[in-house]
Amino acid sequence: MHAFIVASTRPYIGKSGIVLALLAIARDRGLNTAYFKPYGTMPATVGGVHTDLDAVYISEHASSEAPLDLVCPVVETSTFLEDVVAGRRSDVRPRVREAFDVVSAGADLVVIEGPSDAFQGRSVDLSLSQVAELLDSRVLLVVAGERAALPDAVLAAADTLGERLAGVIFNDVAPVVSGFVKAQAAPFLEGHGITVFGAVPHDATLSSVTIDEIVEALEGTVLSAEERTGMAAESFMVGAMGQDKAMRFFRRRPRKVVITGGDRSDVQLAALETDTRALVLTGDLPPSGHVLSRAEELGVPMVLVGLDTLATVERLERLFGRVRLHDPVKAARIREMLEESVDVHLMLKSLTGTDLP
Repeated sequence: MHAFIVASTRPYIGKSGIVLALLAIARDRGLNTAYFKPYGTMPATVGGVHTDLDAVYISEHASSEAPLDLVCPVVETSTFLEDVVAGRRSDVRPRVREAFDVVSAGADLVVIEGPSDAFQGRSVDLSLSQVAELLDSRVLLVVAGERAALPDAVLAAADTLGERLAGVIFNDVAPVVSGFVKAQAAPFLEGHGITVFGAVPHDATLSSVTIDEIVEALEGTVLSAEERTGMAAESFMVGAMGQDKAMRFFRRRPRKVVITGGDRSDVQLAALETDTRALVLTGDLPPSGHVLSRAEELGVPMVLVGLDTLATVERLERLFGRVRLHDPVKAARIREMLEESVDVHLMLKSLTGTDLP
């Protein structure tokens, strides 16, 4: 049995999607696979079992038969957090090791979803380096490719992991920094002895969300074009300027959601004249009848929410920052992009120490 960890330098850069893609690739090569997540930070309850949201989605897609309480044996609920800081939590490492042994039984390859940065889980001795040692596994580090910056987090992780770091892949590489990543950042890391397996480009459709998902996340009410809430939006913008500037501003992005106050008819009308998938009206202030009629005419849902603008933005940042793994089309696209831009054979060989089928 071979096992390796997929971790990242920070949250929301596609780590879970990479895990799902690697599981699918291994299965198609005839390998019996298993998925394991030692420490979950997105609590969910399924069938009375407290588990992690990503663990649920990936287990479903990977057709895992292992019980969810073993797939993700430690979950950071509010109660768990309170027990840890109060000193009431015993050592969780034996539970993790026992769960891993059960989940991995009979598997040729186990893909372990590690933490979102090198230090997550340190308070309970489940940081990246500690999990790698506990499960005797090498590590694939997923690195953000969204801006030109020094790869300090990668070097720091390499210092901590040592030989257990098999290498890195850059993920979600924006076109504006693609040249920097490939011509400068990757060679820099290679010069420090860190293997770079490839760079996966940005695809806006992967982070898109439907208006229905936005309504649910914001606990909003749809006021117009309710039949169009299945459409997907790729980004969001905040409208807090005059109408003339708003029009120029909104034209910069297609297929977007615009957040503005319910009393800002000028901004709302400007947004409606551009490629806008929905208007989110904050402060529980309904729009004027004229704007509502125009939105209905154009087929643009208007969503009324009780949150203020800041709280709305925070929720949408979390929503747009995650790829919804329950979408099979997105899952297939992640795999396709991974195989096109990464040397998967070399990566798996480095992670497992052997030539897999």
